[in-house]
Amino acid sequence: MAKPAPAKIDTLVTVTSRDYLPGTWVMLHSFLQAHPDFDGDIAVLADDLADKDKYQLSVSFERIGFSEPSEKLARSIADLTRSVPKLQGRARRFFSLEAFNPARAGNVLFCDSDLLFRSGIDAMLAMDGAIIACGDRAQLIGSGRDQSSLAELDGSETRTPVRDGFATFNAGLMLIRPELRTPENWAALLGHLDHKVWGEIATQHTDQAVYNKMFGRQVTLAGASHNYLVGHGSALRNAAIAPMSEAKVLHFNGPAKPWHFGRHLDAATADASYVRAFQDWYSAYTRFLTSHHFVANTGSDIS
Repeated sequence: MAKPAPAKIDTLVTVTSRDYLPGTWVMLHSFLQAHPDFDGDIAVLADDLADKDKYQLSVSFERIGFSEPSEKLARSIADLTRSVPKLQGRARRFFSLEAFNPARAGNVLFCDSDLLFRSGIDAMLAMDGAIIACGDRAQLIGSGRDQSSLAELDGSETRTPVRDGFATFNAGLMLIRPELRTPENWAALLGHLDHKVWGEIATQHTDQAVYNKMFGRQVTLAGASHNYLVGHGSALRNAAIAPMSEAKVLHFNGPAKPWHFGRHLDAATADASYVRAFQDWYSAYTRFLTSHHFVANTGSDIS
């Protein structure tokens, strides 16, 4: 029997800021290298990029566009962070909700800017479902989360992958099909950015908490190798999750980003696998710089 064809990605959506640009460069370049047939648009959500930043991204990546959050989303984020001050420093994380805006057409792939694509994710893109993502740490190690507060459970009741049809997932890589981006779901997502709703949430997650509360009963889970959580590498190894060597995508979740050198010693001290993960990212970074040089100077990537 022939394998299902992967979904065509119409738009890749990401969120960035000036201090995240190195991650965005590497994520986009590694994605395109792993998916050479991609001919969709790239939508970058940001509110602090200079014209030069946008120009440099446009040199390397065709069909790229830049925008800030829509008025409704921006207003909802402002109201929430004003009422919940601890979220003010993480307000940009909610920009990802724009990937669910019903004004977008076709299939959307949302990618955090701290991803590194080692290989293609066609198997994930071929899965059925309105939203495809990979489990978060609690889901993967079997503890699970409370459906209302999203507080992590102790896992003593059951270690089945999905509890009562509810699964929690990491929001760093999501395939979002058009049937999920309805005006009703958009309104409900914005409704979750209410300080009264937020008072129930017992996790440090931001946009991810919104998606899990909204779509925890609709998500189809892809294998963990499609979004390997480097920041939880030790926990994943203890739970016998697929090793990092098999990861198609590395996700540098947590504070130890490859471009934040001050975080590296603590990260590598706690988990030696960071050394290999950083090495892979720097190799990809070098490939991006080489490609950018040739495109900027010759108009084509002959690297």
